[in-house]
Order: sequence, then C-alpha cells, then structure tokens
Amino acid sequence: MNPVQETYQRFARLSQTALAVGIIALLVSAAGFALAGKTQFFRSYHYAYIVWMCLTLGTFGLTLLHHTVRGSWGLPILRFLEAGAATLPLMLVLFLPVVAGMSELYPWARPEVVQANEHLQHKTGYLNVPFFIVRSAVYFAIWIALATVLRRSSLKQDETGDATLLQQRMNIGAPGLVLFVLTVTFAMIDWVMSLEPLWQSSIYGAWFIVGQGLSAFAFSTTVLLIAARHKPFADVVNPKLTRDLGNLTFAFVILWAYTSFSQFLIMWSANLPEEIVYYVKRNQGGWQYISAALTVLQFFLPFLLLLSSRVKRYAGLLLKVMVFILVMRAVDLFWIIQPAFGLESPRVHWLDITLLAGIGGLWLWWFARHVCAAPLLPRHDPRLQEAWLYEHSASSVA
Repeated sequence: MNPVQETYQRFARLSQTALAVGIIALLVSAAGFALAGKTQFFRSYHYAYIVWMCLTLGTFGLTLLHHTVRGSWGLPILRFLEAGAATLPLMLVLFLPVVAGMSELYPWARPEVVQANEHLQHKTGYLNVPFFIVRSAVYFAIWIALATVLRRSSLKQDETGDATLLQQRMNIGAPGLVLFVLTVTFAMIDWVMSLEPLWQSSIYGAWFIVGQGLSAFAFSTTVLLIAARHKPFADVVNPKLTRDLGNLTFAFVILWAYTSFSQFLIMWSANLPEEIVYYVKRNQGGWQYISAALTVLQFFLPFLLLLSSRVKRYAGLLLKVMVFILVMRAVDLFWIIQPAFGLESPRVHWLDITLLAGIGGLWLWWFARHVCAAPLLPRHDPRLQEAWLYEHSASSVA
C-alpha cells in the first residue's frame, strides 16, 4: 500500500468510526425523547442541527468563493470544502425532525399564540407552516444543485484535464455566490431568527454567513493540518500555505466581530423595546458571562494569536487555534439559540450533547466518504505551481 492509499484508509476509518458514534448517540437521544419530553428533544435537536448546518453552508460558501476568486489558497482544502458541501442532501433529510417539531420550536407555528398576539397576526403572510416548508425546499434545491454541478465539473477536470472547466466553474461561482448570500440570509431568518418572531435584525443574515465562513475555514484547516504529515498533503502544507489560511481565518474573525458589534451597537443605541429585548435576555441570569467569554475567546484571543506570524507559520500551533475556534463557534450558536426558548440562565441538557454528537457523527461519516470518493488534491489545475503543491517542504513545518 502506497502512502496516498494509507491516507485514504485513514479517512475510511474516520467514516466508519463517525457512523458508529452517530448511530449510538442518536439511539441514546431517541430514548431521551421519552425521558425528557418532546419539547426538550426538539429544542436540543434544533441547536445541534444548526451547528452542523452552519458548517455545511460555510464549506459550500467557501467552495463558491474559491471558484469565484480562483485563489491558490483554496486548492489544498478544496476536496474538504466540496465534501462538506456534499453533505447537503444528508442535511435535507435531517431537516425533517425540525419540520416535525415546528410547533415546539416556533411560536408562530402555534395558532393559539398567533391569535393572542396582534403583531404575529400581521406576519402570518410570511410566517406560516406551508410557506416555511416551501421556502426551505427551495433553499435546499438551489444549494444542492449548485454544489452538485461544481463537484461534477471539478472531478471531470481531474479525469480529462480540460482547462475550460475551470472557467466554467468561475462563471457559475460568481452568480452562485450572490444566490448563496440571498438564500442563506432568508434561511437563517426562517430557521433561527423566527424563533423570536417579534424581534428582527437587518444584519442577521450577514452575521450568520460570516460565522459560517469562520467555522468552515477553521474546520477545513484543521483537517488539512491533521493530515499534514501524510501524502499527498505532506507536499502541500508549508509555511506559505499556513500563513495564507491563517490570514483568511484572521479576516473572518475580524468580520465576525464587526457584524456582531454593529448589530449590538445599532440596536442598543436605538433603545427600542422590541429590539433591545434580544440583548437584555442575553445579558442577565448568567448569559452575560457567556457574552463576555465570546468577546474575549472568539475575538480577542484568536485575533491576538493570529496576528503572530509564528502561529501561522507552524502547523501545530495553528491547528490548536483552529480547534479552539470551532469550539467557540458551537458556544456562540448556543448563546444565540437557547435564550430564544426562554432559558433564563445557561443550562446544557444532556440531549444537547448527544444530538450534537449524533448529527455530527452522521455528518463526518458522509464527509469522509466523499473525501475518499475523489483525488485528495485537484489534478490538472494550472494553479498547482503557484500553490507549490508539489514542493517537498513538509520538513519546514513543525
């Protein structure tokens, strides 16, 4: 067995292990449906689903961005981004429990709540169950179609060496990126913001898109750096590449802080009761400590670490930063979602953990299978020399 085949074997083992963990965790969670009640189950499921859906959309968005700007930084992680986007059909199936639990999740999906609230009655033209399902189906149809076309084109170029396919993907990527921003904005409004239907924010979609990009950069870089000592990635990971990926992640850390603070500042300065309630409930009862932790640990700490050229030069140091960012992204989404369900203080239910592991196990299983289904690095790409993909520089990486 050659070194590249051994790398395929590692991803195959990841796939098998992730599937086993996912199935066991979901079986335990199914028992929790009876033990903890359907309300807690659907709320925990919604949180876990959004965490992994944000990663899925982040990898898809970076795939579109890569094909649009044609940056050489994307070539080493392209197969990971494509494999992440390829989980969209799986996430469509996993969305069905969210639909089944709508009455437990969304106040506007309960007729008695709508009848008792005049403001909700004015929103029923948009916030109603049939239209919600139709919109969600449209989002998934667009995403899956775009991801499938780009993946097939990329793999076809691997087989044929047809350089015109690169321009074809660029022609799809640019308008696709615009469509991605529009659909993801509406999806996050539907799936997350409407948990609190009396509150709204015009920057909400951008806030989530930036967070998704941050998650995707952290995840794809983590996978690449873990595989950095094995072929063919040993020929990829060098100080130039780690610096580029570190700088891009650094940019998304700053963008996340910018959109987060902009939303907070605008609403707090306006001081309108229907707007500031969002931050009032997230800055009392213990939630304020998570707010402070996110400020320090998801912005200031990564910001300072990624300013260092040494951190970005050495793969081992950069890997630790990326894993930490992934953990904080899950905490951030917990802070966004859980207070919407009326939790007056932070409380992690065991179903939050098991469902996060269950959906994550299935996600990683699907992801690893698609990594194994294609060449680990793109072939016949004219940007390969620019990316130094075949320079044996792994020895310079810590």
